[in-house]
Amino acid sequence: MAKVAVTSTDGELIDEHFGRAGEFWIYEVNEQGEYRLLERRQLLAANTDSAAEDLHGQKVGLLLDVEVVLTAQIGPRAERELQQQGLLSLMVSGRIDKALEAYGKRGKFIRNNHLRHLAGGCATQCGHGSCGGCS
Repeated sequence: MAKVAVTSTDGELIDEHFGRAGEFWIYEVNEQGEYRLLERRQLLAANTDSAAEDLHGQKVGLLLDVEVVLTAQIGPRAERELQQQGLLSLMVSGRIDKALEAYGKRGKFIRNNHLRHLAGGCATQCGHGSCGGCS
């Protein structure tokens, strides 16, 4: 089982930028692609007036127990902060149900390849670039 956070404005589509997300939909997903909604986590209203750097840290703090964040877009700073905490971020768009089903069935493959990539085991020209080890 994996815990997955999703950025969404409506609970149907992955359509929110990580930096703009005021809440995260938290799901539990198994390797057969079956999932269930566990909860919705929201930033406290008082925290939404903070500087962007502080908000990224607060959002990451809300997600420390998840494995992956599925989001429509994410900036390099937020992606780095998630990576530093051992979280994987994937830019995805479309229906939440389809994305969760696909991640459940392929999540182990994705995680293993991502960890190899971060450890420097990817080709020098893999094109990902955000880990700082590839170009």
